[in-house]
Amino acid sequence: MRLRHFVVTGAVAVAGIGIVAGSAAAAPTKAGTESFTLTQSFTGEGGTVTASGVINATGTDVVVSPSEDLFDFGAAGSVTVFHSPIATSAHFNQHTCTAMIHETGRYTFGNGTGAFAGYSGSGTYRVSGTGTNACSETGPTGTISISAKGPIVPLGD
Repeated sequence: MRLRHFVVTGAVAVAGIGIVAGSAAAAPTKAGTESFTLTQSFTGEGGTVTASGVINATGTDVVVSPSEDLFDFGAAGSVTVFHSPIATSAHFNQHTCTAMIHETGRYTFGNGTGAFAGYSGSGTYRVSGTGTNACSETGPTGTISISAKGPIVPLGD
């Protein structure tokens, strides 16, 4: 039971997408489609995030709360991301000691600073992860992948 609670709690925490202290990137100058990709440890929060599209940057995911993250692109600025799940599933197999999570949801971002001031966006995200060795006291090992995609526009457009 403890592990099942851990896996479900982990799935909810992982839904958060956020970033801190990465390489500087060029500021967005137009509307378009933005993609974010994050890979992290099965039991961790945050991690390295890559943005591509209008924003091309790498940073670190900072989880602020279960529904809010900060994408900080270092000297280029940051954006706040709010997210909510649409569907979440978690499965634990006692015989193979594996845990799996999947989630889909929607996000919006704004509150940009630096080069990202004046932009907003929204879209959908998908979380997928598999953990092995899930019967151990230290919890499962493995990776979780998060991908998000949607439009980014200057405010007022």
